[in-house]
Amino acid sequence: MHALDRSRDAIFVERLHAKTMARGLNWALTEHEGRYQVHVGEFIIEIGEGGDAEHADPEILICKPDGRALEVLTPDILPEAPGAGLSRREIFAQTYEGARRIALRVDSILDNLIQNLL
Repeated sequence: MHALDRSRDAIFVERLHAKTMARGLNWALTEHEGRYQVHVGEFIIEIGEGGDAEHADPEILICKPDGRALEVLTPDILPEAPGAGLSRREIFAQTYEGARRIALRVDSILDNLIQNLL
């Protein structure tokens, strides 16, 4: 049996992380608490807490335009990048936190509050 090549998955997660950290994606709320989504091309990317209660790491879902999941990615299924500065868990956690802040407009709210506290 051959091992599954997850290199494309890893590249996708790294690019999603970089684009989210650069505030280059318009993450939005979903109908589910703690889950956020963004449209990328014709697909929907969703990030949220994993389904396992003991497993607190975020998971990333790649969904078809109709919302049906194609793939679920977690830090556990991706190999660590050799010489990388951040672990896969840190990348998933930072992407989740960035998506949350963008979807909830946290930075705009903070800017407003700072301005009103002058």
